[in-house]
Amino acid sequence: MAAVTAAVVGGAAAIGGSLIQAGSAKKAAKRAANEASRKAAEIAAIENNRQAIPNPYAGIKDLSYITKDLSGTMSNPYANLGVATQAAEMQAEEADISLANTLDTLRATGASAGGATALAQAALQSKKGVAASIEQQEANNEK
Repeated sequence: MAAVTAAVVGGAAAIGGSLIQAGSAKKAAKRAANEASRKAAEIAAIENNRQAIPNPYAGIKDLSYITKDLSGTMSNPYANLGVATQAAEMQAEEADISLANTLDTLRATGASAGGATALAQAALQSKKGVAASIEQQEANNEK
């Protein structure tokens, strides 16, 4: 009998808690709705009282009188300025031949991988020199 009484009391307490929780949720929803309608009214008041933005071009249909064609007065004297690459190509070719000969020598003598690495680094340096000479010409042309 005590167990049944405890179950009835526990059930009544759960129902009471649910009712209290539902009541507070209803109050919170009403507060949120009131706040939303207040903010909507505030936005409407701001929109109704804002200043009109005038369009200064409202009556104008043609603006072509403002522009001028200046394309005939300008020219680019450096448009066809070239960069001499033949000397750089020859330098690169000579470096390639020299490196190929060195590679043949390394292969014939049975040099280790360190020799091949040194050869690759030398190739890189020679190519950097070629690129630098072309860049120097382009920089002089820019001046």
